[in-house]
Amino acid sequence: MAARNTRRVMVLGLDGATWTLLRRFAEDGTMPNLASFIERGCTADLITMVPPVTATAWSSFVTGLNPGKHGVFEFLLRKKALVEEARSARNPFGEVPVNSALRDGIPVWDLVGEAGLKSVVKGVPITYPPAKIEGFMLSGFLTPFGRRDFTQPPGLLDEIEAEFGPYRLYHRQVYSRRGVGDVLDELHDVLDFDIKVTRYLMGRIDWSLFISHFWGTDRASHELWHLLDETHPRHDREEALRYGPRLRAFYSALDEGLAGIVGDAEGSDIIVMSDHGFGPIHTFLSFNTWLAGQGLLRFKSGVMTSLKRAAYRLGFTPTSLYRLSMALGLAKYRLSGGFHSRQKMQMLIHRFFLSLADVDWSVTRAYSRGNYGQIYVNLKGREPWGAVEPGAEYEAVREDVRKRLLAETDPATGENLFDRVYFREEVYEGPYVDEAPDIVFIPRDMRYKALGTLDFTSASFMEPVYGNSGDHRMNGVFLGLGPGFARGGRIERLSILDIAPTVLYLLGLPVPRAMDGRIAEEALEEGRLARRRPEFVDRDLLGRTGVGRMEGEDRDDIRRRLEGMGYIG
Repeated sequence: MAARNTRRVMVLGLDGATWTLLRRFAEDGTMPNLASFIERGCTADLITMVPPVTATAWSSFVTGLNPGKHGVFEFLLRKKALVEEARSARNPFGEVPVNSALRDGIPVWDLVGEAGLKSVVKGVPITYPPAKIEGFMLSGFLTPFGRRDFTQPPGLLDEIEAEFGPYRLYHRQVYSRRGVGDVLDELHDVLDFDIKVTRYLMGRIDWSLFISHFWGTDRASHELWHLLDETHPRHDREEALRYGPRLRAFYSALDEGLAGIVGDAEGSDIIVMSDHGFGPIHTFLSFNTWLAGQGLLRFKSGVMTSLKRAAYRLGFTPTSLYRLSMALGLAKYRLSGGFHSRQKMQMLIHRFFLSLADVDWSVTRAYSRGNYGQIYVNLKGREPWGAVEPGAEYEAVREDVRKRLLAETDPATGENLFDRVYFREEVYEGPYVDEAPDIVFIPRDMRYKALGTLDFTSASFMEPVYGNSGDHRMNGVFLGLGPGFARGGRIERLSILDIAPTVLYLLGLPVPRAMDGRIAEEALEEGRLARRRPEFVDRDLLGRTGVGRMEGEDRDDIRRRLEGMGYIG
């Protein structure tokens, strides 16, 4: 049996947290404990993966690997081994919702467990179905509705619910003018539950690694960013005066909760981090509409498709339908409805509005799928109705799309929308690169956001924002606190890939050379490396997919809830 490790590392994952808000709140007294943490610890921007998608970022956090190695590029994946099995009339591309079984790479807690040490992992995305662990695991928000098999060991859920009542696994409320109070009520309730469960689990076993995920910081910024941002086009002074103090109170409650957790973990090395940052969105971009305007995507000539196109030109679009639902107070049902009701709604939308089912694939060169406008070439041998030959023609289409994107401007300002457009092999490295989108890009100004909730959301390429008022940014949060970290230091940036190797080093464990991240040496206490040099090992980290599988209705349920949150189309 391994000797007891006296070193402890705690990672507090504040999903979507951003220094834009946290430093502001630390300075104005909203989060006084955070202000103390910043003074006593080391801070940096934590740069996330391209694109800054939750599923991709957390997968890189837990493995220390880039998406080309762990294979998670989005919430929906095109896994070669499953494409043919998953293809259907409703899912022609054979996409499957991400889950822990489809993420490659050894998670950091398994490496800790191999050393005979225990971990607690609470709420981290992409951990359902939960694998066996040396310690405790509670899966995150991508657990299918109604399932109770999201803990290891299985009896842990009953134990927690006996102490604190029904487990708060999901956020279901979304913004509408009539529903701000409901969003805030849920934010406070789930946060209070998360803090209580975290502190409870800290005393249950002799842990060496503790990771606790808090989703509320992400949901608050998605739904309510405009309350705190007077420059946002949807900012309403009366609404902000009424609800802004309650939103600040949420951050004050988070601050008090973090202080209690940090106090309980005295003597441990603590990392407060986020999977990505956050900021305002002012304009939605619809890339299938853009590709159609460029002549790279063509429509069928049939009567039904022609009628849908005519209706689009007259303003009969999913955008107009959603704006109406917001006005009527019905937008909240996109997260709270059951699987079958959401399935019927999606079928109706695809029946009456333009979708990729209306595309003439025989003459279409490219199309878009994903949260950030990722573009796929309509490649023969890969796509269901591919029209572009592999090789020279494929490369020519990619180069054509890149040039067109780089030339695109906002008519209102004349400024270029994009300054960097990547081919997939320029961003990713590893065995899963060929499962990635062909073209990946991020707007130069991320107040512009690709809207991927449906195939053709708007008849216009550019559309004023509605629904969510905030969205992801590349620069997240890093704060290192405790005996292992420099005191009062502020470094420029780290990568989310650096967290796993840094955790292993702080625990006194060897770091696999195959990890793409590095030990965050500049964040460590002066002299730490001189006293204990890092140990590196040659270790194969891949070949881990298929540990568990999510089948049938569970997969469909996750897909529908991702659609409801606006994460997939």
